[in-house]
Amino acid sequence: MKTYVLTVAGAVLLSAVVAVIAPGGRTGRMLKGMTRLLILSVMLTPFLSLIKGEPTAFSSEPIGEDAAYLDRCAELLERADEAEVSAFLEERFRLSAEVDVVRGRETNFPRKKVAVKLSGEGIIGEDERIYIVTDIKAAVEAQFSCAAEVVF
Repeated sequence: MKTYVLTVAGAVLLSAVVAVIAPGGRTGRMLKGMTRLLILSVMLTPFLSLIKGEPTAFSSEPIGEDAAYLDRCAELLERADEAEVSAFLEERFRLSAEVDVVRGRETNFPRKKVAVKLSGEGIIGEDERIYIVTDIKAAVEAQFSCAAEVVF
């Protein structure tokens, strides 16, 4: 359908250009008449193919999604999220961690999961590890609105 509309628009624009450039007199009238016939033939093309029983030229095919593009967009967003989560952990808990963010490939690329692997530096004793893991998990889930997994 898009091709048909663009073809008609092109023929009309060509006709307008010819009408402006064409000389007066018989030659000009002949050129204007030819462009009008061109527009008429372009506009009638789908109906002629319909009468002949041929498929229309503007049948629509389903448009598939570009999986590689979606994967690349999600990957870029995941990298940005990983840096953001790392900065959040550094600022809030004064801890460095290895962060992995997983985003969905659906509309708006929603965050699916944030995995945080703590190095254990700066944490003294086993009791502090238990509490810090639950605190980090709760803070990350609240801040980034998705499931979080925190491990050592």
